[in-house]
Amino acid sequence: MPKEGKVRRATKIITLILVLLVLTPALSFLVSKQVETNWWWTRSQKEIKVLTINLLFSEIEERDLRLNRIAQFIADQKIDLILLQEVVGGTLAGTLNSALDLQRKLECFYGLDYHLSYRLANGLPGILTVGNAILSKYDILYTVAKILPFEVEIQFRGYDIPLKRRAMMSRIRIPGYGKINVYNTHLCANCDPAARLEQAEVLRNFILTWEKFNWFNDPVILGGDFNTDLNVVEEKPVYELIMNLGFVDSYAQANDCSFCCQSGNLCGCTYLGWSPYQPLPLAGPVEGPKRIDYIFVKNRCQVVKSIVVFNGQEEDCLGSCPYDWSWVSDHSGVLTTLLLY
Repeated sequence: MPKEGKVRRATKIITLILVLLVLTPALSFLVSKQVETNWWWTRSQKEIKVLTINLLFSEIEERDLRLNRIAQFIADQKIDLILLQEVVGGTLAGTLNSALDLQRKLECFYGLDYHLSYRLANGLPGILTVGNAILSKYDILYTVAKILPFEVEIQFRGYDIPLKRRAMMSRIRIPGYGKINVYNTHLCANCDPAARLEQAEVLRNFILTWEKFNWFNDPVILGGDFNTDLNVVEEKPVYELIMNLGFVDSYAQANDCSFCCQSGNLCGCTYLGWSPYQPLPLAGPVEGPKRIDYIFVKNRCQVVKSIVVFNGQEEDCLGSCPYDWSWVSDHSGVLTTLLLY
């Protein structure tokens, strides 16, 4: 073959290679976008269970027993997401972190691997800390948190003691379904209702900030201890603020009720006032019954079922129950089953 012909052929080959190098990333991008688009439109349904429970940080002597009960319940009920408030740690509490203790019990006793995300709210690390945590069967991609306004909740010898509260959000990826946003919060207890509303407004802004990035209308779960009793007129604005964000009260919808905790029907009450585990006297007088713990949901999910657990009311509320409803805190828990679509 003449030299000039070899040069032309080599030039064509080099040109073809360069064209392929240029086009391959673009073609790869288009293919990946097509796969992503098809995945989005063919997203399968997924049923999950969500539990929220306030652990009562101040009770130490029987904490290990209480965590054992919770771990057994989680394993028996195959719960996917657990929202924890009043997670305690430090030398005064006798543990590094009670949420970590629960995670280890699930792994050691039941062979269950849960991912843990924790955010400190109050205290001095190493001495005594209190915070919120999320345990998830599925990968936690990232977690963000927001400090809520300080509010006076304790009075001691004439001094007002403000406490810090915090909200957190974990972005979670569920295999075979997609991603969801899970918020966990704990609003002030012994504070003025107007102060609690101020915290709720900061929580609302925190949610709105992060939901700007929820481009695909992924499901959103908001749970925790809101210390908001719908039977008290002054406390209702917090609930209304949450509902105005488009959330659904999972327990109220599943049980076709509004207040859901009234004399003669205590099945929806999450704070009865006669648990064997009670907060410190500094926290104020024990009150109840009331419904103050909630799981709210919005976007691509349907409420299948929602019940209050750990309140000793299994015979009155369900007739029979296959698991132990013994008290694990001064609060009861809320267990909601959701169908994601």
